[in-house]
Parts: sequence; C-alpha cells; structure tokens
Amino acid sequence: MPIVGFHIKSISAKRKDIKKGRIDINSTPKIVSVKKSKVGLKKKEDSLNISFEFTTEYKPDIAEIKMIGNIMYLGEKVNIWKKEKNLPKEIEVEIKNFLFRKCLSIGIDLSEQMNLPPPLFFPRIMPKQKEADLRYIG
Repeated sequence: MPIVGFHIKSISAKRKDIKKGRIDINSTPKIVSVKKSKVGLKKKEDSLNISFEFTTEYKPDIAEIKMIGNIMYLGEKVNIWKKEKNLPKEIEVEIKNFLFRKCLSIGIDLSEQMNLPPPLFFPRIMPKQKEADLRYIG
C-alpha cells in the first residue's frame, strides 16, 4: 500500500442536546489539497502530501466530530498527479477508504466519551427463537 504516513493535526467534537426520535449519522472524507513533496532518509522519493478533513455529523443538529490531517502517499502513480494536477480515481478511492478505516476507529472512541451513538454500527447477536415461536401468518 503506497500510504506511508498518517497524521492528525486537529480533532474537534461538539455535542448539543439529544432530541428524541431518529438520529442520522453521516461520515464524509474530503481531500482538501494535494502537494508534491520528497520523502526518504537516504534516497529522496517523490510523494504526495494530501490534506484531508473527515467529518461525522449527527442530525438533526445534535453533534459533529471533525478531524483534519495529512496523508503521505508514495508510489509510481505520483507521476500521474505531477502531469495532470488531479488525483486519479483509483488513488482517491484508496485514500478515502483508508480515511474511513482510520477516522471511524477514532470516532468510535470519541462518540463513546461524548455519550453519542457510534458512527459505525456493530453487528448484534440475537437469541435464537424456538420453532414454536416462529409462526406463519399468511
């Protein structure tokens, strides 16, 4: 995987009163900027320094968790960006999937500390029902 670095610069979390009823949770990764840079100890290689924002909104106007940071991307496809000044779709998808994994993991802990529902729901185990309880009504 060509993602070689991940750094969060800031995290902000705001919670208001929770209203009764349905809560919609929406998480959105956003690539803010892309800059060419060099990385490496002995041999400096071309890389992309990608700034991001990751926002999780709890609606209607209940809470928001926002993370701002950078990703360092290394690989042959860096040269494509240098020519077109646009991220190829496959790199953009890879970056956003990475952000979902990393930021939602952090968001789960933050939401628990703020007494909010998690931004990612976990599977639930339900007790098995007896056959007598399962009736067909048709």
